[in-house]
Amino acid sequence: MVTSVTLRFEELRSGGMLPSPHGVAQAVLEMTRRPDASIQNITPLVQMDPAMAGRMLRYANAAHGGSLRHIASLKQAVTFLGLFRVRQIALAFSLIDQYRAGTCPSFDYAGYWTTSLATGIAAQELAPLAHSPPDESFTCGLLSGIGRLAIAAVYPEQYAELLRLELTGNSMCNEELTRFGIDHATLSAEMLLGWGLPDIFANAVRHHEQPADIPFTPGSRAHTLTMSLYFAMRIGQLLNLDETQRWDQVPALYHSAAQLGIEEADVPPLVERVMVGWQGWAKELKLPTRTHPDLRALLSAPPISMSKPDMSALMILSLRVVLMVRDPGRLEALAKTLEAMGLQSESASDITSICRLLHENTPDVAIIDVGGFGDEAIEQLRMLRDEAGNSLHCIALIPTEAEGDAPRLMLAGASDYLLYNASEAALTARLSTAQQLLSLQGAVKAERELAVSTAGEWARTNRRLLHEALTDPLTQIPNRRYGMDRFAQEWSIASSSDLPMACLMLDIDHFKRVNDQRGHDVGDLVLRQVAEIVERSCRRGDIVFRYGGEEFCVISPSTGLREGLNLGERITGAVRSSHFGKPEDRFQITLSIGVAVRKVEMLGPDNLISMADGALYAAKDNGRDRVSAA
Repeated sequence: MVTSVTLRFEELRSGGMLPSPHGVAQAVLEMTRRPDASIQNITPLVQMDPAMAGRMLRYANAAHGGSLRHIASLKQAVTFLGLFRVRQIALAFSLIDQYRAGTCPSFDYAGYWTTSLATGIAAQELAPLAHSPPDESFTCGLLSGIGRLAIAAVYPEQYAELLRLELTGNSMCNEELTRFGIDHATLSAEMLLGWGLPDIFANAVRHHEQPADIPFTPGSRAHTLTMSLYFAMRIGQLLNLDETQRWDQVPALYHSAAQLGIEEADVPPLVERVMVGWQGWAKELKLPTRTHPDLRALLSAPPISMSKPDMSALMILSLRVVLMVRDPGRLEALAKTLEAMGLQSESASDITSICRLLHENTPDVAIIDVGGFGDEAIEQLRMLRDEAGNSLHCIALIPTEAEGDAPRLMLAGASDYLLYNASEAALTARLSTAQQLLSLQGAVKAERELAVSTAGEWARTNRRLLHEALTDPLTQIPNRRYGMDRFAQEWSIASSSDLPMACLMLDIDHFKRVNDQRGHDVGDLVLRQVAEIVERSCRRGDIVFRYGGEEFCVISPSTGLREGLNLGERITGAVRSSHFGKPEDRFQITLSIGVAVRKVEMLGPDNLISMADGALYAAKDNGRDRVSAA
């Protein structure tokens, strides 16, 4: 086994077996890497693939959220999205088209892509929390498990054997490392890096499946992005499980939401939004999905879990019973038996009456005479189950000769059945079972409410801590830690697509005089007021943060020198025309700004900041209250 996973990745990639885009998608990726790439030469490429062109249009119209007029042409869509996002979309959707099936017999290809799609859409929804662009977040979520698909492609038989062991977490990764020289999480991260995604996203993919072992500082963007990807994965898994499996996922879902500062009341609508987007895109991509009409109920009142402790000693004296029995003699006999057991019952003439009782006094058990249970009886049971959910224990009353067909009743919604000639002991046994199940349901609901309540308190604490970790406490704008994280991310995007980027360094002129002449409390007030004006003067896509002391920094993606200078003039003009300090003692101040733009030969963001800083000193030396270019 080789000593470096990076070398192992290169070995696998050189073998040509790893998933990779083909055809038009591959041409788009290659074209966008060229320094002369432009909207004009990318658009005809995309037009060659009608399916890709349609998805670009749909994605572009969804991305602007109705804030602009409808995008009707492919050229408009590509222009709006930009080369970097077009490359990501082409990559993501082409991989889905090309790897819908494979040769690994134990790998669920359809399930993999539907879960990945839900994860991608969830990550896109969570992008604002992670302070990340939604498009990169979607691609990151969609391809976060691509290493699994890759191992299945390279080692189909060996991976099938491993999958049959049903290992999870670190156990699975360790076994993959032993057998294949690399684990799926590391392989996923290396593949994303190879496709040009920024390091911060690849590192999030590398660590998101094991949140307890995340190596990033809590509160950092890297940590928040990794946790948001973990939460997105949880949502994706939840949406792809059947009803019997989903409840087990709910406590962990709320737990991971709380780590991002998301309160319990916000989780159900968030998951529902993801589900709607997931089903829409799955239809477009011809992927299977599940329908979840009970999703909100699941997240607020889970079904009964049968894996709870034995509670057979519980009494049945508190049960409320409703009887729907056609034969008057049988109805009277049942009512008397229940009364002798200490239970009060009431009768209902039909299913509609029982449904009305559900809203009035909520019976626990319904005993329903279905006779020979023809189609009408089956439909009635289904209607009652739809109305009552799991809150009502429904016992079907049937003749002895119909007992062999009782499974049909269970499928229709009955919880149990009782024969016409059943003894009092048989009825007691049925009611005892009902009591146990209803008690278990109450215990599970209480457990969930406790988990959610605890998660809610934790969410509020975490939201406050995350805000404090990324926000300058004085000015309440992003701090240097946050700003430099975003700077590194935007730098990666600009470098991989050869896009322009401007950096503005701002410094308040003669700020020491303010502190010396008016006091530090006024100096602090001035810093807050300047921060507000700078933020207001910048564009939506600009990144504004306090660099330190009286210095601020603005990062402007996709911005050349002329635009950067215009932005600097707009900021200095806004500050120059404003008044600062306390209402009774207003005064004017000025700003000096240095502007630099990214050059191909620069090694990283620090070079760009150094150049902008040099231009700032030039502005100071030339008289202050001005903008200078590097």
